[in-house]
Amino acid sequence: MRNSMDEYQEAYLKRFCEVCPILEKHFASIDEQRISHLVHFFLAVKEAALYESWNFDQQQDHLTRLRAQLRQAAESLSKIHHGVLREVELNLTLPLEVLNGTYDRKTCAEEVFERAPSFAEVDVAKQVFRGLISFAENIDKAIKYTQDELPVGIATGNRNIDAWKVVEAAVEVSRRYPDKMNVPKKMNGSGPLRRLLVDLFDLYNINANVDAAFNGWAKHIDRNRESLDLLPID
Repeated sequence: MRNSMDEYQEAYLKRFCEVCPILEKHFASIDEQRISHLVHFFLAVKEAALYESWNFDQQQDHLTRLRAQLRQAAESLSKIHHGVLREVELNLTLPLEVLNGTYDRKTCAEEVFERAPSFAEVDVAKQVFRGLISFAENIDKAIKYTQDELPVGIATGNRNIDAWKVVEAAVEVSRRYPDKMNVPKKMNGSGPLRRLLVDLFDLYNINANVDAAFNGWAKHIDRNRESLDLLPID
C-alpha cells in the first residue's frame, strides 16, 4: 500500500538525482561524499527558503474564512449522532475510488483496496473530527491569536518567489565553499554562480532572468533579512 510518505521519498530521490550532476559539474573538485551532502543541503535550504513569503491581507482573509468555516463545522459535528459519526469514521478506511462511486465496494477488485489510506492516515482523520468537537474554542482562539500577531512576512507582490528560492539555496551552497564559488554583490551576466543558476533554473523550469532574480533576492532579502518582520512570532 503506497502512502504520501512513499510518494514524497520517491519525489525527493528523483530530485536528488537531478540536482546531483549539476552540483558535481560546478563543484568538480569536491569528492563524491561531500557532493552528496551538498545536494541534501541544497534541497533542504530550497524547501525552507523564503518560508515566510505571503500576502498579508490575503492570509488574514483566509484565516477569517477558516474561523467561520470551522465554527460551522464544529456545530454540525456536534449535532451528528455518535453512531452516524462512527459510520463516517469507518468509511474513512475505504479507497477514494469507492468513496467517489467509481467502484462498488462489494464487487471491485482487490487491487483497488490496496490504494486505501493507511491506518495512520485514517487515525489522523478521526482525530480531526473528535478534536474539532472537543477543541473547537481553542482552535478558534488560536487562529484569532495568530491573526492578531501575524507578521508582515516577505511581501510577494509580482516577484518570482520560486526563482528566489533557488537563488537562496544556491547561494547557501556556494557560501560553504567560498574558495570554489564566489557570491558576488551584484550579478551582471557572468561568473561561476551565474552559470550554476542557469542550470538550476533550467532544471526547475523557471522562466526568469538569472541576473534580475539574483539581484532582486540580494537587495530585498539577503541584505535586509535581519530587519524583516518574520516568524517565529515572539
